Amino acid sequence: MSQTSDIQFNGLYAHELTVSRSEQVLLEDAELHLAPSTITYLHGENGAGKTTLMRCLAGLLPADHGSMYWNKRPITHPESGYFQDLIFLAHSLSMKNELSIAENLAFYASLRMRCSITGKPLHQKISSVLEELGIGGLEDRMFAELSAGQQHKVALARLILEPAKIWILDEPFVNLDHKTRSWLSEKAMAFKQQGGTVLFTSHHHIEELPIDQSVGVEHE
Repeated sequence: MSQTSDIQFNGLYAHELTVSRSEQVLLEDAELHLAPSTITYLHGENGAGKTTLMRCLAGLLPADHGSMYWNKRPITHPESGYFQDLIFLAHSLSMKNELSIAENLAFYASLRMRCSITGKPLHQKISSVLEELGIGGLEDRMFAELSAGQQHKVALARLILEPAKIWILDEPFVNLDHKTRSWLSEKAMAFKQQGGTVLFTSHHHIEELPIDQSVGVEHE
């Protein structure tokens, strides 16, 4: 199934993904279909390859074998728009310690050339989202000065500030209090209702977030 014309699935489709590093196979023949308007839970034992699969889907880890398509086009096709449509939140958060909360969030938003969102200037939108997350008034605080939970909330703010059609979230519920878990679940369900696609991992059962499919990753 190597020809684009053969792909019948909208959304994200990964076919026979194999990833290795230093001759060690990290992921083998992974198959995944993430349709629009769905929430998918990715599960597996530690070391099974969940993060490897997510990093590969995000274009951060090359596959030795296999194909990935976004709305029937290879994700690297110049007209697929995949990387513009994608938000990938890794466990490492990918924020700059020497920048403030507002500077970090404005940087990521500016990459998508969206300086005004729903009629509000970006700085106002940042303040509004941080208030929702319980860290309002900390816009000028350096990222390195925040607690682990606060840092994670800053990363989650990206989901609201940046336009996207697919979220790939590696352990998005870690270090979150119950209120913020509920907030994230509500945002994920609203994103789904708008046609968005969500893939996430979690070490804990999240009662607040109904899922449409559960996909396991195994590695021997």
